[in-house]
Amino acid sequence: MGHDALRRAAGALAVLATAALLLGNGIVGTTSALFNGETTNTGSAFAGGWVGAPTAGTVNALGYDMSFAWTVGTHGPVTGQQLYGVNNGTSSSCTGAAYGALATMASASTAAYTDANRATLATDGNWWCYELVSTSATVWTAPLILPATQIGLVTSGVLITDHSTPGTIRATDTIQLTFNQRTNVGTGNVRVCVFSAAKTILIGDSNNCASATTDGYTVAKLTTTATISANANYGSSTVTRTTVAPWTMTITLAGAATQSVVGTSPTWTLTGSASILSNATVDRATMCSAANTNCQPTTTSNF
Repeated sequence: MGHDALRRAAGALAVLATAALLLGNGIVGTTSALFNGETTNTGSAFAGGWVGAPTAGTVNALGYDMSFAWTVGTHGPVTGQQLYGVNNGTSSSCTGAAYGALATMASASTAAYTDANRATLATDGNWWCYELVSTSATVWTAPLILPATQIGLVTSGVLITDHSTPGTIRATDTIQLTFNQRTNVGTGNVRVCVFSAAKTILIGDSNNCASATTDGYTVAKLTTTATISANANYGSSTVTRTTVAPWTMTITLAGAATQSVVGTSPTWTLTGSASILSNATVDRATMCSAANTNCQPTTTSNF
């Protein structure tokens, strides 16, 4: 065999050996292999363009503001950060949401932000979809999609618990309300009135259980389509609440021996009182009580 042929054979063997080495190290092959190679070769051109997304993001309603916190993306040349969002109305699903730019962070190291006055009384209780985006000096970006969050002040849940006779409203039974943010409601006693004909319970009744239709209420109204056998006046019911999230208020019925039987399998609908305000006094929010599923939660739990 001539020298030229030997050189060609040696060159081919060298190429095959190099290819085998690259395949064995996972540097050539699938997309996953490319990212593995990029991760271990931080000086490569690919590493210079890949931008890490923010992580550990949280969003919380704070009055009519929205409060954000996150961990800044640390991989690649993160040179800036942007907040995108959209008012998603009554839908808590952010799939396919049409995000729009809302704000540019002060720097690439910013890790908290307040989106001030994002809600109004008219949009109280709406769901919002947000995403935080790491940007770079090139076209590379990386988003962190945040969970849908209700804006303003709403009752996000209601739970009724029987503590004595199932299916019967009586002293020691409890009604627990969950809010999406801390409220200004204090602790102490409230009057809870049960109205048989109206199929209504007023929590914080202001007129000694005179009328379900004309009495005001300071906490909430519960209505059902099920039957309620008798009126009741629990004048010394107690209110306790949490001082850390989750923000709950528990009303324990007290002050009367009256019992009232509730019909089979009731669904209760809760309407919060507009007199409840957010604990945050800057851009303070009023309790949303609009007649929609955002602001009037339902429960099949029962006394």
